[in-house]
Amino acid sequence: MSEATTGGVRVERKVGRAEQANQFLVAVAGCGRKFFAHNGRVSRFEVDGRGRVWFVDAYKERRIYTHYEGEWRGFSEGGTLRRLVCTLRDYIRTGEQKPLHLGPWPDWICSGDPWGYGPDMEIVRASAKACGL
Repeated sequence: MSEATTGGVRVERKVGRAEQANQFLVAVAGCGRKFFAHNGRVSRFEVDGRGRVWFVDAYKERRIYTHYEGEWRGFSEGGTLRRLVCTLRDYIRTGEQKPLHLGPWPDWICSGDPWGYGPDMEIVRASAKACGL
């Protein structure tokens, strides 16, 4: 197999994993406080031809390079969700599944509901499992 074909296969795998992550973001955006959603749009991951992972913010509609260590210009969500995006980015990039901590949490952490999703958090957890995350 040539180098170009090998690289193309790697990019295809990343695109497939990005689709899984995007399905998860749709579930998160469709319930609870509707994180990652704005005016009918849902944030999403994209993989370019070189295999780089990008995040497109639904609110600002800006493409953000996810490997940048500094401030992400155009990212409209908070730090907890940025960490979630970074975990999903790493999964897209490597295929290695890292644990997504989606609760349950102890009561001393925001009354056990830091996302404010209430019972909808079960939908989020089920989606993560269904998407292979």
